[in-house]
Amino acid sequence: MRSAVACVLLVGACACGRPFLAKDGTLVFTEPGARGAAIVTANGLEFHDVRDVPRRIVVSDPYEEWRAPIGFIVPTSGKFTKTSAPTLVAAAGLSVSLRPSDTRVPAWGGEMFVRVDVVAPAAEGAARWGEDVAIVLDGRGGDLHALAEVALSQLGGRDRVAVVDAAGPRMVVPAMPASNRSLVLAAIDRAVASPGASPDREAAVTAALSLLSRGTLRRVLVLSDSGDAAREAAARALGDGLVPLAVVGASGDGLEDRADAVRTFVPAAGVPAFGDVVLAFEGTPAPSHVLEASGGDARWELEGGELGLGGVRAGDERTEVVRVTIPAWTPGEAFTLRMVARFDDLRAGALPRTMTAELPCVYDEDLQRLAASRHGDVIAYASALATLARLDAAFVGNDGVRVRDLGPIARMHARSLAMLARDMNDPAAAEQAALLEALLSVGP
Repeated sequence: MRSAVACVLLVGACACGRPFLAKDGTLVFTEPGARGAAIVTANGLEFHDVRDVPRRIVVSDPYEEWRAPIGFIVPTSGKFTKTSAPTLVAAAGLSVSLRPSDTRVPAWGGEMFVRVDVVAPAAEGAARWGEDVAIVLDGRGGDLHALAEVALSQLGGRDRVAVVDAAGPRMVVPAMPASNRSLVLAAIDRAVASPGASPDREAAVTAALSLLSRGTLRRVLVLSDSGDAAREAAARALGDGLVPLAVVGASGDGLEDRADAVRTFVPAAGVPAFGDVVLAFEGTPAPSHVLEASGGDARWELEGGELGLGGVRAGDERTEVVRVTIPAWTPGEAFTLRMVARFDDLRAGALPRTMTAELPCVYDEDLQRLAASRHGDVIAYASALATLARLDAAFVGNDGVRVRDLGPIARMHARSLAMLARDMNDPAAAEQAALLEALLSVGP
């Protein structure tokens, strides 16, 4: 396994020595006086001096493919010092929380992440209590992703989900809030894409049960190519336990029938509450495009972009990360990213509603200041998604060249977030750091 140190290179205008990665995740320079930032490249981290100001990229065609003037910026220390403050808007009970990765943006143009948390109210009688659901992957059938997505779409903010691969068996996702739907689906995709070892279905079901809380209702969903063999193994693993279990075929004809079987087994978090939820982003100065998103339907527009999330149920909670471009402008001037949410309130006869939020930023050309002001919680979450091949283009570009190994960088970000949470006495950030470290520790 590659050492994280092998992923760190030092290049730039200054004459500093080669940095090394400390055990606590700090990137240490062997000579003092370096001013600049670390840039994520296909070779790992490279140091850029503060005097190395990237050139603006001038485009003549609004449909020209996006190119970043410089790679992904992180502090040279490898340690974050700030976390984001949420901007919260709500209407008719639906709330949207926005957490930007930056409040200072590069004057030469670039991009930023926005973590989006969409929450619908769990009103009495409209949403059920939370449950723990374990998904066991038994095989590499073509419908595993689709069926897992159906199961996750049934879950809400009160639910937790864990995933175990019967090949081995091995844990794919530790028990985590079901709001992290895109993280879970991306981890499943990674597991399905990797070669499968000999399955041990009984041990997989046992492992799945061990990940779930005993103090709440538990369910085990097995997505299998093996039919009766999977059912018999699952029954042996359960023994006399009164845990609901279902085995659904992962391949074959009749996908919609199998999806209905998943929906029947995993009850919906609540009744449909909001329809056609769309988050539209635009910047001042313009344009600001939505390059990609961890989930949902990202749509490119001439002056902005949209993220379509579809329907939202009562009790639902969903976390996504959006990658948005920032146009070049003058240092010291303001940049404002505006979000307009459009949706239909199904509880009021599909009444159209909107709500708006603004994220204020300042243009800056000091590379070190930009790096030091980045928000560790948003960066760490996006970094974990990047290791699962979602949002990875933000770190290594769109030319199809995969970074040699984003794992050490992502783990460094998660450790940095854990240290920041400790220093700031922030339990929420500590919980997120622990979740990300657990997920990153179970790579293939």
